[in-house]
Amino acid sequence: MAPNATTQSTQPGDYNTVDKDAVVAHFLTKFTDLQSRFDAPTDVFESKGKSFLKATIERFVDHKEPILVVLPGFPTKTPNHGGKVLGPLPDRTEELALVRLEKFCSAIEEVYPIGCKVTIFSDGRVFGDLVGAPLENIRAYKNGLKELVKEAGHTHIQFDGLENYTKTDNPVQEVLERFGINQMDMDARIENEPDIGNNFRSFSKFMERDMASRWENMSEAEMRKGCDDVARKMMLRNVGFSMLVAKEYSHAVRVSIHCYNNAGPKFGIHLLPAKKMDEPRTPWHSVICEDIDGTVHATD
Repeated sequence: MAPNATTQSTQPGDYNTVDKDAVVAHFLTKFTDLQSRFDAPTDVFESKGKSFLKATIERFVDHKEPILVVLPGFPTKTPNHGGKVLGPLPDRTEELALVRLEKFCSAIEEVYPIGCKVTIFSDGRVFGDLVGAPLENIRAYKNGLKELVKEAGHTHIQFDGLENYTKTDNPVQEVLERFGINQMDMDARIENEPDIGNNFRSFSKFMERDMASRWENMSEAEMRKGCDDVARKMMLRNVGFSMLVAKEYSHAVRVSIHCYNNAGPKFGIHLLPAKKMDEPRTPWHSVICEDIDGTVHATD
């Protein structure tokens, strides 16, 4: 089951006098700083998503519970060590991303002392074998994240994983069967659903460099087909994983490192600073650079 985030904050305060409108307005303001947005008219946050998010926050306030944000991600470092990342373990990119999430939650507590928590739902087991990431790397990466949280003294970040919702030695297949994913026509969904199509193209693009060693000595057409094949399998698993998260975290604010139209229930966010904030950079695909003027940004 999902980690318990209903324990009230230890900060003092009279919870009976919480101003719901002020909490919602404050959350929306701080959340804007995290969001990744398409240009209009693709992005519909103002016309649709804001009211969806507002209602979600109001439910937490009405029940006097900590606001729970769930973020699927932080799977493992890309296997392209040296080409895209420094190695298999968390580094400065993860540190900055975790600080960003921690600061966001702390900022919410400025007006909502009951608190705000982020659950990182690790998806390393979902995609690892497709990209050639060994299971030991996935485990070491997740353990490394927990150590970073502990060492930094973060109190608003918790973790979840497939192992809490599956009973077999093949958790991915178990989830696919549970939600009937193997019978899904993914090509039709890629063609007809903008969010699905965008994620597919994003996955395929990442595969070019993530799996660079696999494409050596292949033609451009062969590489493109290989990337698309892997991306299609990733999409099937991603849909199943998303359905699991939707079921287990139906009450939570659901965020993603992928861009969405932001109508809800999922909203895209940035985890890292970048020189061009045109698309989200992720810690597991990036390294951190510091310019001569002290500006810090992610690059992949």
